[in-house]
Amino acid sequence: MKSGWLLALVVIFGVTIFLACFIPELKINSNTDSFIEEDTPEVTAYYETREDWGTDEFAVFCVTADDWFSEEGIARLQELEKDLAAVEFVESTMSILDVPLLRQKPEEKPKLFIGRSPLGSLRDAEVDLEAARVEHRGHKITVGNLISEDGKSLNVLAFLDWRKQNGKLIPPINVRRQKLAQGVHEVAEKWNGRLNEPVRLSGVPIIQVTLYENLRDDLLVLGFASLIVFSLSFALFYRRWRFVLMPMLCCLLPPVMMVGALAYLEVPVGFVTSNMPVLLFVLMLPYSVYFIESYRERQLRVPEEESAASSWEALRVILAPCLFSCVTTMAGFGALWLSKIIPIRDFGRNMTVGMVLGFVVVFLLMAAISQILPTMKSRTRSSRQDDDGASPKWVKLLEGISLRMPKAVVCGSVVVLLFSLFGVLRISAESKFSSYFWPHSEVYKGLEFIDAQMGGTTWVEVVLKAEKKGHFREEAGLKALEKVEEYFKEVPETGNIMSLTAVRDEMRKTFRRDWFPWMNDALLLSEIGKQAPELIEQTTSRDFKTSRMTIRMKETAPTLNRQRILDGLDAHLEANKGVFSEIEVEVTGIFPVYAELLRQLMEGQKSSVAWVAAAVFVMLALLFRSPVLALLVLFSQALPAAVVLGLIGWLGIPLDLVTVMIAAVTIGVGIDSSIQYTMRFRRELVASGEMRTALQHAHATIGRAIWIATTTIVAGFMVLVLSKFFPSVWFGLFVALAMLIGQLATLTVLPCLFLLTGYPKVFQEKEKGAVHS
Repeated sequence: MKSGWLLALVVIFGVTIFLACFIPELKINSNTDSFIEEDTPEVTAYYETREDWGTDEFAVFCVTADDWFSEEGIARLQELEKDLAAVEFVESTMSILDVPLLRQKPEEKPKLFIGRSPLGSLRDAEVDLEAARVEHRGHKITVGNLISEDGKSLNVLAFLDWRKQNGKLIPPINVRRQKLAQGVHEVAEKWNGRLNEPVRLSGVPIIQVTLYENLRDDLLVLGFASLIVFSLSFALFYRRWRFVLMPMLCCLLPPVMMVGALAYLEVPVGFVTSNMPVLLFVLMLPYSVYFIESYRERQLRVPEEESAASSWEALRVILAPCLFSCVTTMAGFGALWLSKIIPIRDFGRNMTVGMVLGFVVVFLLMAAISQILPTMKSRTRSSRQDDDGASPKWVKLLEGISLRMPKAVVCGSVVVLLFSLFGVLRISAESKFSSYFWPHSEVYKGLEFIDAQMGGTTWVEVVLKAEKKGHFREEAGLKALEKVEEYFKEVPETGNIMSLTAVRDEMRKTFRRDWFPWMNDALLLSEIGKQAPELIEQTTSRDFKTSRMTIRMKETAPTLNRQRILDGLDAHLEANKGVFSEIEVEVTGIFPVYAELLRQLMEGQKSSVAWVAAAVFVMLALLFRSPVLALLVLFSQALPAAVVLGLIGWLGIPLDLVTVMIAAVTIGVGIDSSIQYTMRFRRELVASGEMRTALQHAHATIGRAIWIATTTIVAGFMVLVLSKFFPSVWFGLFVALAMLIGQLATLTVLPCLFLLTGYPKVFQEKEKGAVHS
């Protein structure tokens, strides 16, 4: 018999070691363009726009000084741009040095058709720097884009090299991003000592590489931190090494195997799934706690029994409730599969598979170790009693409250639930990109500064398409562009606007109407095409059939509401549909894509909670064979989820990719303690035949186990405060709070409901014998 269990151990450890060898090859997906399914209209439109107008992959290098429009300042900017251009995988750079200068002699009438050769720029030695300073600070296109209104801060854009070799990106895009970001950081370190203010970095490659580094560090730091916390917790509770090493081993192997399997299958870990190892570790802990408590109880009750026999009996007793709690937890994570948001769906899939793997591995390990290791021999009865001590004072307090005031507890919980539901109605999903980083981080500061001083960080693209060539040189086309711009000028969160009309207005400052009264907009735009074709190409196709308006929005604006802005734009377009009768209008860009993500987050929040509640109710009804009892148990765990969501709503904390899962995870995870308590209460009720006695016995036995398991789980989730990914911090804090409230509800609300309703009802006397078998 022992040889069979030894073989099981060899297989488990062999598979674990094999899979662990692949962990260094684990892929981390930090792409911000992989949030939503590609067949979503908003995402499809975004990618089509990228094909037509080019990529938005560039690093933003923001520098501040007082003297840019001097010989020293221009030389410094040229040197800086040269440093950036030398960075690996930087294809090109862009700054105010590349913007054509149109008003070097603002009081002198310009000559026509001189644009057949390039116009001057700040790169030319003979440029009038004072005239250039005045022009750039009043430039509709560059202000809030490449230069701040006060002229002190400049953006230098370093474009990522997307050129392919034989149709493939070699090396792949993430390697290029990492090399570019690393080089840009090195340039920033060099220039920080030469400028009065620190260099601020932003842009898609910087954000994605920072997220990659944060996720990588989290996997290491949180893994080791949780291992230390859990080991100390078990050492504190049990003070015996066998009850520390065995749980740690049982809980460590499943996440190691799961992460190794993801690496072996080349499945990347993303924003949300990076929490999977710690969460899986935490979820396996209660099984070990219930086993230890059941084993110790068995040894106290039957001191003459061999340790191996007591272990086997302890496993038999906890198997059914643990199996059902595992299945209900899987139902909670399985509900996340319904999400259209890829990271959340992947998280649900990985956790569901991980729960199956973890349950099998933990119970096989506990069974094998119990049958093989001689260290499982028990102490004497007196020493065990001293070691166990009485029930924790907290559990005794909750027992007393439940016995003395069940009506008050239930009424109070209903009041708390109603108050929480009002908070739930206040929940929004208006999270910002900057909220994914700690406020003191480099990326956060860069995003905040660029948002406030440099014209906004996210953008709306309005693409207008006409059937006729040259349409956007004519009055009808320009009027349509002006009508779109008219809306955004009234939106306070609007930053810089880049459009053909902005280019026309800028050129009109040079080709003034009093100098060229005969020059209409069509002729003016033709002149622009000759003198500054690069300005036209940024906003309009060469045949003037398609025009693009890019509106940058201020993410940090306190009044920002993406859906309100986009709905207002739709209403504006509909109210002026006569202007757009010959034009197809398409709204795209990062701003509406992110708005769609947030909309799906809210819908996913509602559907996931509903599906979790329904799935858990079905599982409970099957387990207890009583819909009423299932509702009572479900209520005790819906309460902590409602309280936490209500708190989020009252505090005004927006939902994001991680916090949106709190309710589903809380119900799915917290139901374990309620199942354990209910099954133990029912057994004690069969044994004693009296509700109050069953409550006391349940608190003294499984109540202690729930207290230890929940306390350890809370400590595990609190480890997430060490995360560099800020939503994970909120996730850890709120789930830890929900677990505490869940413990309180399991040991007060649930037994009070039992006392008041008379459930569970036990009629079969044969169960009584089973309890003592």
